[in-house]
Amino acid sequence: MNRIILFLLILSLNCASTEKVKLDENFYADCMETFNDKVKCDSLLKKSEDREVKKHFEREKLTAEQMQGLELRSDFKSKMFGKSRASVVDLIGKPDESYSGGGDTEYYIYRSKPLTRYSVEHDPDKEIVIIFRRNFVSNVNHVQPDSTPKTFVPFGLGGEPVKRVK
Repeated sequence: MNRIILFLLILSLNCASTEKVKLDENFYADCMETFNDKVKCDSLLKKSEDREVKKHFEREKLTAEQMQGLELRSDFKSKMFGKSRASVVDLIGKPDESYSGGGDTEYYIYRSKPLTRYSVEHDPDKEIVIIFRRNFVSNVNHVQPDSTPKTFVPFGLGGEPVKRVK
């Protein structure tokens, strides 16, 4: 059983790093296609990697008090539903990015400061997207963190045995 858990954990970590390498390769290929300048593309790739490392360390600098102060995702979503743009900005501040989706739809994206997490064991969400329709919040989406919860045990192993109901 322990070997299976270890294998699954290593597999998930390997998949995350493989995705990052593929993204970097695609980014570099697109850069070369656009600029056809190896020096510029190497520089852009390095800046991109530095930015990712910086974001990672900024997230890790959260103190225990700050982590405890994060809202649970479900509570945050229910609290935001139906709020106006002005009240959202008053509650959580200006968004990092905003854009219009056409018609009456507008998107506010929060990335730089952590706002929510799934539960006490989880790391903060990477991104929160608040969707406004006709100036009021109609939906709140999130991007989960790459990490797993600190007390994660896959498939219900390690706890109470699963009781089957006939």
